[in-house]
Amino acid sequence: MKRVLFVDDEQNILDGLRNLLWKYRRKLDMAFARGGEAALEQLAEGPFDVIVSDMRMPGMDGATLLQKVKQEYPDTVRIVLSGHAERETIFRALPVSHQFLSKPCGAEKLCNVIEQACRLRELVSDESLRKAVGGIEKLPSLQTTYHELMHAMAQPDASAQTVAGIVQKDPAMCAKLMQLVNSACFGPMKSVTRIDQAVDYLGLELIRNLALTVNAFASLEQTPSSSVVSFEAQQQHSFLTAKVASRLFPDPQKAQDAFTAGLLHDVGNMALELCVPERFPVCPDQVGGTTHAEVGAYLLGLWGLPYPIVETVAYHHYPAGAAETTFDLPSAINVADALVDQAMGNNAGQRENSEIDMERLTALNVASRIPEWSAIAAEEVELWGRRN
Repeated sequence: MKRVLFVDDEQNILDGLRNLLWKYRRKLDMAFARGGEAALEQLAEGPFDVIVSDMRMPGMDGATLLQKVKQEYPDTVRIVLSGHAERETIFRALPVSHQFLSKPCGAEKLCNVIEQACRLRELVSDESLRKAVGGIEKLPSLQTTYHELMHAMAQPDASAQTVAGIVQKDPAMCAKLMQLVNSACFGPMKSVTRIDQAVDYLGLELIRNLALTVNAFASLEQTPSSSVVSFEAQQQHSFLTAKVASRLFPDPQKAQDAFTAGLLHDVGNMALELCVPERFPVCPDQVGGTTHAEVGAYLLGLWGLPYPIVETVAYHHYPAGAAETTFDLPSAINVADALVDQAMGNNAGQRENSEIDMERLTALNVASRIPEWSAIAAEEVELWGRRN
């Protein structure tokens, strides 16, 4: 049973949460703390899997509390449950919380978020690695891409289309925007998987503040000397995988989902390089028995990205694990990933070559389309070479 600590300065709110979640008492071991100091006292007595805290509290507010939790208990999933969605509140919560939920929040939704966060922990069995990944606030963007975004945002005629075009080339920027737009503070009616929709929802002013004030996008000044994989090569590969995957579906919405999943499929490699640079060069695709796919899915799941994207990242090397009954995102990314590698000639040795799960494609009755899809990959790689 997972332990969850709820924190609020108002006793009636805590009592309401207790009553709201009473029917889930056999699933969740729940504790309630009135204020930040009381929460820290309970945390000191024993570990919690999840903490759910209000933001506005006298004395120690939610941001300060969660910062302490992040430092002292990095393995605990940090969720904000707040009735205030002002920009200042959001910006203060962003670096210290994994997800942001708005009051009032239904019992089923709150329980689902908690349970999903706990299930994700099972993807990463190495506790030290899980703590390190849980502490990631942002992934690094290439210096050139970061400067391109800053330049575009500084123009008086900056457009959402221009910004979306820059973001869709960069896995790190895409992941952070998706984290924010899928938080309840922006109240989308359904999960957002399209990058252009994310930019429209957030607006250019907020994105500008994210980049400049909160520094949600980090510029990678240079690749670490210990790195065995070029971040630039990873960005190129991810973008091409996204382009190819999006062309494998005639349905526009499915194509957009495939593009986003393709762009994010290898973020686990970036996370491993950031968290354990001294261990990463030994075996770039995994650390301590945990693969980059599992690490990437764990991080994106913590950040609250839509489940189809998280699932695809987790199973893009083993699509059978997603139990698809038709050709869907995990198999599409598996195919696009491998075909881009082949078309690029293994990217001059920059990364491990991916393999197509032919057994899975045969079971889905689409194996005969490999030549057609190979031609698409070759075309996209050639177009990339012409433009760059």
